[in-house]
Amino acid sequence: MRLCGNSITFQDYSVEEACQRLAAAGCNAVEMWPPHLAGCRTPALLRQFTDFAAELGLELWGLNAVGADYFQPFGGQADYDRSLAGLKEDVDYALELGVADVMVWEGVRPTQSDMPDADLLAILVSLFREAIDYARPKGARFTAEPHPFTLGMDNKFMKRLCDQLDRAHFGILFDFCHYGVGQPDGYVEAIYDLGARIEHLHYSDTDGRTSELHYPPGKGVLDLNAMNQALVDIKFAGTSTLDMYGYPVPEQGYIWGLPVYRAALLEIGLGRGGGG
Repeated sequence: MRLCGNSITFQDYSVEEACQRLAAAGCNAVEMWPPHLAGCRTPALLRQFTDFAAELGLELWGLNAVGADYFQPFGGQADYDRSLAGLKEDVDYALELGVADVMVWEGVRPTQSDMPDADLLAILVSLFREAIDYARPKGARFTAEPHPFTLGMDNKFMKRLCDQLDRAHFGILFDFCHYGVGQPDGYVEAIYDLGARIEHLHYSDTDGRTSELHYPPGKGVLDLNAMNQALVDIKFAGTSTLDMYGYPVPEQGYIWGLPVYRAALLEIGLGRGGGG
């Protein structure tokens, strides 16, 4: 069973210590945050990092580039081109790291513009189509993670985006905390509504108010049993990460959260093989 943590949870630690703490807590895989890898300035150093992770018993899974500074596609052609170049660079970096999943987001509504949703959607469809055309022959794929303040927290918008793209190379990253905050009365229904478009989970809990505060599962207010059942009902067969980003005692958070997470993977049906 893959018990994946994310290095961004330990953003205040070096990449060495972040990985050591995840392994010590019981994780056997890690979703990497690009700033943690800034010191790996050459392909040789990146390969030595992957050797280090393997010695800790950590499989590298995915590159979490959500919220990257380059992603500003709505400001004009130069911004669009810079966003596309950033997505392509993340694809190449992920593959150099040995992973094929690139986690991004779909962006925020521009504050200095009254551009209608249809135009914003058209820009994103064009952007991701070009990025997917680059990623597809390399075997890479994107998952986009809506936040309470991003365009995709509107289920209709996110479904329209997904349904105009190659579903083999684009899907939704469903973050329990973000949906619990962004849709406090509808986060379970959102799973049914988005359905098979959901490709990856950030499994966590929340206080229901704070966007970037991921609680250990069972320590917040979410109805995790109902969410697990919804994932069973939609026949979710994707991947997942136990996300503790923003939690003030992340190491203890993983110690508390991993048993709940492990049981949830079994309940959802992801406990056999590497599907978790």
